[in-house]
Amino acid sequence: MPVFMIPGLPVVRRFALVMGVVLGTVISGPAPSLAQSTGLAGPYLAAEHAARRGDIQAAARYFIEALAADPDNPALVQQALLHQMAAGKIEGSVALARRLEELSPGHHLGLLLIAAHDLKSDQYAEVRKLLDSANLDNGPYVGRLMDAWAAFGDGDVETARKTLEDLEEAGTGGPAGKMVAAYHLGLLAAATGDDNAAIEHFDRSVEVSGGSISNRLSRIKAGSLARTGKVDEAIALIDERLSRSFGDKRLEALRVELTEGRLPAPEVTTAAQGAAESLFGVALFLSRGNNRIIGLAYSRLAVYLDPDLTEAKLAIAELLDNDGQYELAIAAYEAVPRNAPEAFSALIGRAQALAADDRVEAAIVAMREIVARYPRTIEAHTALGDMLRREERYADAAEAYDGAIALIGEPETRHWVLFYQRGITLERSHQWDRAEADFKKALELQPEQPLVLNYLGYSWIEMGRNFDEARKMIERAVEQRPDDGYIVDSLGWVLYRLGKFEGAVKHLERAVELRPVDAVINDHFGDALWKVGRTIEARFQWKRALSFKPDENEAERIRKKLEIGLDRVLAEEDAVGAPALVGGSEAAPVPSDGG
Repeated sequence: MPVFMIPGLPVVRRFALVMGVVLGTVISGPAPSLAQSTGLAGPYLAAEHAARRGDIQAAARYFIEALAADPDNPALVQQALLHQMAAGKIEGSVALARRLEELSPGHHLGLLLIAAHDLKSDQYAEVRKLLDSANLDNGPYVGRLMDAWAAFGDGDVETARKTLEDLEEAGTGGPAGKMVAAYHLGLLAAATGDDNAAIEHFDRSVEVSGGSISNRLSRIKAGSLARTGKVDEAIALIDERLSRSFGDKRLEALRVELTEGRLPAPEVTTAAQGAAESLFGVALFLSRGNNRIIGLAYSRLAVYLDPDLTEAKLAIAELLDNDGQYELAIAAYEAVPRNAPEAFSALIGRAQALAADDRVEAAIVAMREIVARYPRTIEAHTALGDMLRREERYADAAEAYDGAIALIGEPETRHWVLFYQRGITLERSHQWDRAEADFKKALELQPEQPLVLNYLGYSWIEMGRNFDEARKMIERAVEQRPDDGYIVDSLGWVLYRLGKFEGAVKHLERAVELRPVDAVINDHFGDALWKVGRTIEARFQWKRALSFKPDENEAERIRKKLEIGLDRVLAEEDAVGAPALVGGSEAAPVPSDGG
């Protein structure tokens, strides 16, 4: 069976953190007793239910109502504060933070919000006093970063530097903590005009991360290189990073600045910006685990400190989007300024959120407007193609991919996915000659790519051609991805079509184990079982296949097999010269966006 899954782009920060305690992100404390107040039970249960389903706004409202019934419960104050922050109600939550500091001194939420509020007001001495009194040696990692930036704001650069150096040397939080500390040392050095030292710190941060460098760090380092007179080296760094992706608007904008002779300002020039970086960097880690709501709260706090941190605004929208809060996500995407480099990603995200919210026609209109606004951007065309393909508008999707491929010039290895995606839509819109050429081009660019080997091989099987070559291709795909149910199904099916039924049963049984609720794979397994005489088991598999709701043509054929058996169905199809409706491709998932 063809697989439409596209491998995801590498995650920039790869560390699997065990920093929940180190970062001070564990929300703890006893659950409020419902017996404490007759007015507590309803709002508290409503808040918990809203929180479980990810409705942040409702949870924030209900926790405040519950808190009114039990104002001295620290666990309720924690939850109310967390959800108020996650909902973006930062300024209005300061009183809650101060109350939490009274009930649970040093709790990370109250501590950081109070510190952020005072930093925003340039009350650096107050922030330092607050953070120093909180015994930060055993407190939240991000609090120590903020303490360093408060010292910077207070004019005490040496203490700021020493705080960060101690963090890096101590290795709090393992490699990730060392990486973040080195990164902030680089930001601090750049902020004080020492870009040569900044470059050294940034390089050390990359080294600790195992050599992984993000688009963001590439941009910041390039700025330091340019300010030291190494403009050509800065441009080379940008070009190298861009060569690994389909584009990055901030990197592209910086490249234009540098080629025009303009030098960028340091990423951080104020204590508030440095503290925002501290919160945002930690939020990126937290948002990938079970602490997503804390990651959202930290991101909101980062934007509160630095309203120009549009990357954090975009992260907020993506977090809400990923949690299915589409209305909130759409509003957050719209909060990204249209003149910001992140505007393109925000517009794409908004359109995709509209589609996820079942407003498909509005989403497609929005996506076409993006293409019109960014006609020279590959990602605009591919995002439109992906959306149209998901809606099974294959001919239109192929045209969108045409627009993307027309922009790439000489194809490179990374472009294999574009030809693969267009090949899928061409095959689905019955343009096989073009589709086959695209699959072969994808293999030319990325030899032995298992998804392409499988799709092309399976397509040949379905058309009754190139069986031997198709089998070899699919076997190579299975060697690379032995636990991919779709690819294992393809191997079983080619063996079935070759009449090697015992071998087919073996592989199709494995495919069902890997993809137990896939209608097509269960149907294939049933056919193979029938051919080896295990007719009762075959009928069981066909019934299972029907229960997983195949498309109507396949469902009708399965019902007919249950009624008269596979042999008679095949005989009738042979008699009228109809090809066997073996199905398969419609059940597999479509490629993930962006490749």
